[in-house]
Amino acid sequence: MEIRQLQYFLMLCNELHFSEAAYKLGISQPTLSQQIRVIEDGLGVPLFDRIGKKTVKTEAGELLEGYALQIVQQLENAKNAIADLRNLNSGQVRIAVLPSDLDYRLTSLLIDFHKDLPNTKVKMIPSIDILNKVLSNEVDIGVGLAIQDDPRLNHIPFYTETYSLYVDNEHDLAMREIISPEDLTNIPLVMYPKGFYGRDLIDDWCKEQKVTIHTVMETGSATSLFQLVKEGIGATIQPSQLIEILKSPNIRAIPIEYSPIRELEIIYRNDKYLNRATITFMKRLEVFFGD
Repeated sequence: MEIRQLQYFLMLCNELHFSEAAYKLGISQPTLSQQIRVIEDGLGVPLFDRIGKKTVKTEAGELLEGYALQIVQQLENAKNAIADLRNLNSGQVRIAVLPSDLDYRLTSLLIDFHKDLPNTKVKMIPSIDILNKVLSNEVDIGVGLAIQDDPRLNHIPFYTETYSLYVDNEHDLAMREIISPEDLTNIPLVMYPKGFYGRDLIDDWCKEQKVTIHTVMETGSATSLFQLVKEGIGATIQPSQLIEILKSPNIRAIPIEYSPIRELEIIYRNDKYLNRATITFMKRLEVFFGD
């Protein structure tokens, strides 16, 4: 069985349509059908059932798909390792990161990284679906809120922070030194929509504290949330350390009693080769947040 045949097989597993798979592979449909038959003849079992116009994987097809994915991934790892050896600090680092952290935190890290490794291409992808981007191999590493342990992933915790209530200087609560969970029930808030990591974390904390918050506006951009706070539309609940980055004299951060805790971690597939540039970026990320 050849690697090329496994790639044909995996494309068909993905598309479950001979014409579409052949088109994406750049070969004819008869050629694809012939190559699949070669694999099936070699294994002595059918890998796909043709039911009317539908193509479905057999049990043997499902089994082979799992092993084929590992084989193709390991081959890609080998190619990357050799390229890494040849190219030293060149190459590419692909990172999925929460949009708010990309907006407010990582620019200075990216600038310093580029100065030291100018031949390395860095691709930062803002996403609220970091887990699936890592698992689907769209990125090399993910940087976001800690998730439940997954046997397919390596987890590196690197930072923990509390949350504060952000208000404009004219807000009724602007002079308060601390806010209780109960106080939040009476405050108009601007927040991320439900389904965003940061919003879900706050909602879970509210359930634990047995309080209910009320939003007057929701947006998926941290930048727009703070603009709304400046204009007095509402307050927002965000990580406490952001106030140091904002450097806005018109916004004040008030600590929240029994604050929610935000734990950040790096995740990456445990079957994936990480080049030296990616490992260097991970180490610098830990130092950057540690400082």
